[in-house]
Amino acid sequence: MPTPLRILFAASEAAPFCKTGGLADVVGSLPKVLRQRGHDVRIMLPRYQDIDQSRYRMLPLLPEMKVSYGGEVLTGSVLRCSFPKTDMPVYFIDEPGLFGRKGLYGQGHSDFIDNDVRFAFFNMAILWTLKGLDWQPDIIHLNDWQTGLVPALLKHHPEVSVDPFYAEMRTVFSIHNLAYQGNFDKFLVPSIGLPWESFTPDGMEFYGMASFLKAGLAFSSKLVAVSPTYSREIQSEEHGAGMDGTLATRSADLHGILNGIDIEEWNPAADAHIAASYSAPSGDGKAACKAALQKRLGLRPEPGMPLVVMISRMISAKGFDLVKEALPELLALDAQFFILGSGDEEFETAIAEASAAHPGRFASMIGYDVPLSHQAVAGGDIFLMPSAFEPCGLTQMYSMRYGTVPVVRRTGGLSDSVSPLTGFLFEDYTPGAMVGALREALDAYAGGKLAWRKLMANGMEQDFSWDRSAAGYESLYRELSQSGNSL
Repeated sequence: MPTPLRILFAASEAAPFCKTGGLADVVGSLPKVLRQRGHDVRIMLPRYQDIDQSRYRMLPLLPEMKVSYGGEVLTGSVLRCSFPKTDMPVYFIDEPGLFGRKGLYGQGHSDFIDNDVRFAFFNMAILWTLKGLDWQPDIIHLNDWQTGLVPALLKHHPEVSVDPFYAEMRTVFSIHNLAYQGNFDKFLVPSIGLPWESFTPDGMEFYGMASFLKAGLAFSSKLVAVSPTYSREIQSEEHGAGMDGTLATRSADLHGILNGIDIEEWNPAADAHIAASYSAPSGDGKAACKAALQKRLGLRPEPGMPLVVMISRMISAKGFDLVKEALPELLALDAQFFILGSGDEEFETAIAEASAAHPGRFASMIGYDVPLSHQAVAGGDIFLMPSAFEPCGLTQMYSMRYGTVPVVRRTGGLSDSVSPLTGFLFEDYTPGAMVGALREALDAYAGGKLAWRKLMANGMEQDFSWDRSAAGYESLYRELSQSGNSL
């Protein structure tokens, strides 16, 4: 039997502790599955103000941890709890001056101006904490720009790089969204004790800025994009966000592994949030969920009227510029609509105005509501996701699991998870292409129950569990831990 691996997941968020998006779902799911496969897996997070210490029964672990930054000493501590319903350790880096405030990365539409200090401290604290615990992981699995400095510290920090304690640690850096990069003033480099030799075009320098993301891309042992298609797209100028040259250089070390979903939380046969359970498209449960959703939203109680749902951040990257421009055409379709989410003010306003002007046919909620999101994927007939780009996407997987047929743009993880057997795809990023694909879906819905139920059944039968994805990560970890080679 293969030797279990020691794996640390370091991230800026993880469900259920703290969440702004899909990153939290991944870090809240994949480590659990890897632990079930026999590995010693642990998670490390910042301890934000909104994380309830008593709820998760956090206990002090390291009462004092000193980190030097810019000639000053920042003092934090480490708390510990077990991940809910498991014995998996979760470590929280606590520094009230940096993390003791509302919000993870900012407030409203503005980032905190000291995010460079906040997450530089977190990156250094990750390594300092491991030594304080005397726990040496084989793999440190890092996630997005907020953890990108760890590989640079391992390779270039004058104390860390020569310390035998860290010598055998390998790093895997997951790219959940290349558009978020963590680019700051170049004097970040000496502030965290790195030599200027790390600040080169082949290192963490990015157009004169010090980039957390580029540090992760340049210095990690292996890179993972969260879908195979996205791993190819980001090596192109169109989707590379300025990092395509670095990624192309590291193409041999770049892998694409499609994210999974938590099939226990997202299970229509045992979902406490929805009006009725169901496990097949032909049952009465989904019809009951649709009726309950229509009633809650004030939509007309018409069981034969197709209900199109969206659950998304209201930003251009998620296709809301298309939705806003196409609103007159969408409202002319023989369908009902429900949109749940928040984001840019212009899109929030347009959606709210459409909802107010068309009661009974168009409903919306600005914000996020977990039970309502479950009710929407259970009660909807069609799920619309017209993303400009999509590293992976999870909600289209949730919708298929609940028999709600997706209409998506052919990009990134949407290409890897939706096919003509399970949904409808369009190519061009235009309002016309989106509306055309939606019309095609509505025609199929009206064309006959048997064909539509076959589409629903095909989606419900897909395996989007984390077991499939975890096997891919496990193989990558073993290859890396046995290679004896790091950057």
